[in-house]
Amino acid sequence: MASRVRLGAVGDVAASHHGVFTRIQAAELGVNAKVLASLIRREVLSEPAPGLLVVRGSAPTFDRLATAASLLAGDRGVLADGTSAWIHRLDHLDRAPDVATLAVARGTRISVGELPIIVRSCRAGIDPRDVVAVGNWRVTGLARTVCDLAAASTPGTVERLVDDFERRGLSLAWLQTTATRLQQRGRAGPGAVLAELEARRARRDSGREGRVRGSWFQKLVAECLASPRLPGLVEEYEIRDDRGRLVARCDLAVPAVRLGVEAHSRRFHTGGRAEAADERRDNRVAEAGWDLRYLGWADTTETPGRTRAYLERLVGRRAADLGVVL
Repeated sequence: MASRVRLGAVGDVAASHHGVFTRIQAAELGVNAKVLASLIRREVLSEPAPGLLVVRGSAPTFDRLATAASLLAGDRGVLADGTSAWIHRLDHLDRAPDVATLAVARGTRISVGELPIIVRSCRAGIDPRDVVAVGNWRVTGLARTVCDLAAASTPGTVERLVDDFERRGLSLAWLQTTATRLQQRGRAGPGAVLAELEARRARRDSGREGRVRGSWFQKLVAECLASPRLPGLVEEYEIRDDRGRLVARCDLAVPAVRLGVEAHSRRFHTGGRAEAADERRDNRVAEAGWDLRYLGWADTTETPGRTRAYLERLVGRRAADLGVVL
């Protein structure tokens, strides 16, 4: 009975850790090496890396891989790069990475066995200021993650990462301080982040850019609609009624003809509540004399020319109806 209780406790630990646990955890619960060896022979468990046990049949998910990496590293390493980016749900990733990345101090050795885990050595180690806990995982914080990813990113991707960082309401001063500290250690990514922050500051000082976009997709829509036949196109426009009260905020607008454009993302506009909220807002916008149109991903990325021509015709039609000279 006692043995069954111990095995049940180990099962509980494995279940709470996505199907993985360590020999040390098992020993702490009273399950010895002989019992574990028997479970491995019977193919109840596998040991893909020294000291790490996996329940056979558990789903090979990203969470299981990240947990395995964390258990192998303990306090000697931290989940970083694309692994940290996915945990933080940074905007530029479409799916979970197939490989987990651990950042460790130079000289630290971690045996990952046959698991798809990369161990990246950091000359100066990982500053405790750059480490946060997300559930059972130790990961690099958002500022450090953005700086690390910037090393292998295009300028457009760096802009997208900083957009996401700012959209979360986080301090750009924190990002700048982190990038400055890391740049002093000779890393490439922080320089790209600092350059983006400086360019962003210059655009805002000149009045060419206001608040951060609501989404990266909004930028793609704005680029798609760049046309002399769509004069005065602005982003993040506030529609107000005759008394100056805020009616709605739209992604893009041609104010002269009272036309608003929304970058229509399934993530934010699908589902009963989202659709009902859109309908209520559309009604308020129409009452204020505005027309609001939605553009989806396919409109913008697959048929941009057709989409731009459609908006040009719509702007021309509204200008004629409203007696506006563009």
